[in-house]
Amino acid sequence: MLLHEDVVCTFCGCLCDDLEVEVEGNVITGVKKACAIGKNKLLHDGRQEDAPLPSIAGREVSIPEAVDHAAGILANAKYPLIYGLSSATSEAQRELVAIAELIRGTIDNPSSY
Repeated sequence: MLLHEDVVCTFCGCLCDDLEVEVEGNVITGVKKACAIGKNKLLHDGRQEDAPLPSIAGREVSIPEAVDHAAGILANAKYPLIYGLSSATSEAQRELVAIAELIRGTIDNPSSY
């Protein structure tokens, strides 16, 4: 068992940074100092053995290929949208505003609907 200390939880805006996470064989087996939400999210990360692979035009591809393809779409977008950020820190939002300016995009958040 490998113990990781001072792990940052990113599941809400609190960004608790003192979690202790136990890992065995690349699987999280224990979480200490986390709230119920953080502990549940870390212990049950949502990965499924039968989860579909990413695809491009119906053709299954590797994750790196999917990321490259998505980056190409973003790079060629005329007016890309950065959406969300409701749980992001002020520092993260500042960085995303700078990115939006670089890519000549816009920012929106969940409260706009």
